Amino acid sequence: MSDNVFDIGTLRPLEALITELGGLDECKRLGFVCEDENKIMSLSTAGLGYLLFVKAAGMTGVAEAFAAGYQCAAEEYEAKLDKV
Repeated sequence: MSDNVFDIGTLRPLEALITELGGLDECKRLGFVCEDENKIMSLSTAGLGYLLFVKAAGMTGVAEAFAAGYQCAAEEYEAKLDKV
């Protein structure tokens, strides 16, 4: 069996991430790829979040991505406080 087996349902997004970030090892290091007990790799929640919120928004800088993540977390926290 091949060393790199991917879930067919997430293959295209995985290919986009691998190309964007410069390789499978970097995707694994960032936690954007998860591997199940059968050694089949698929897109992780963090990887999907990156594609949806960073890549799709056209963010190109680390500071820009951090600011967006911070704002998202602040809004989530604020919404929980409103329910109390």
